[in-house]
Amino acid sequence: MPKRSAQSLDQLLYIARKASNAADIARAEDAFFNALLDATIYAHVPIDPPPEGSMRFVQFIRPDNGQTVLPFFSDRNQAEAAAAGSVGIVAMQGLRFFDLTRGATVMLNPNRDRIALYPAEINALLGGRPVGTFTQEIIEADEQVRVSPPTMSTAILIEGWQDLYVNEPAVRSAYLAEVHRTKHGPEAFLLLTLVVTAGNDERIVHLTALKLGALSPDLSLPVTVSCVRPDEPLPEICHAGIQFYGT
Repeated sequence: MPKRSAQSLDQLLYIARKASNAADIARAEDAFFNALLDATIYAHVPIDPPPEGSMRFVQFIRPDNGQTVLPFFSDRNQAEAAAAGSVGIVAMQGLRFFDLTRGATVMLNPNRDRIALYPAEINALLGGRPVGTFTQEIIEADEQVRVSPPTMSTAILIEGWQDLYVNEPAVRSAYLAEVHRTKHGPEAFLLLTLVVTAGNDERIVHLTALKLGALSPDLSLPVTVSCVRPDEPLPEICHAGIQFYGT
């Protein structure tokens, strides 16, 4: 029987979002997703019953990127508020929900948390593999940083990401640099800059993190991911690193 409540999921998600370094983020996110598999979740279904032996879920189109996603919720109140009486609601264990919706992009609590999971990530969760993680950094316009090509071995990373991007037409090019900062934050991190077509940032970042988790390299530096459009100027910081992928 499912053991996790909506409250415990909220607590685990809070811990994951408050984690300050890559190792803590990875542990917290693993705990959250493992709990999600065990939790009772709620999803929308058409009011009309489906054909015998099948189940249909309600999907919607995201206004921010045009992607079709299948919403699900960690508590019934959120599911009922979003349904507004126009669709039905089913409850099931997270593990069963992910198994039934293989191949779809799903979103947890779309009106609050907006956590999207793509098919490859769901396959990883069901297979007991890590989804992958990355850090977020903000470099202020006047901040002085030192940028160079990576000084650590990145061959495994580069090869894995090249294998990923060659099958993703949305990715036009990729750059990797080592950034050292002095004002605040970690002393150094790897900055991966991706030139990505509009509407694909989130999906590509998720797949990039998933690939990073699958490679499991022993990294001495955290990885930060940034996306720019093909018609935007390439950030100057990229020129001090290396370009390892381009179409």
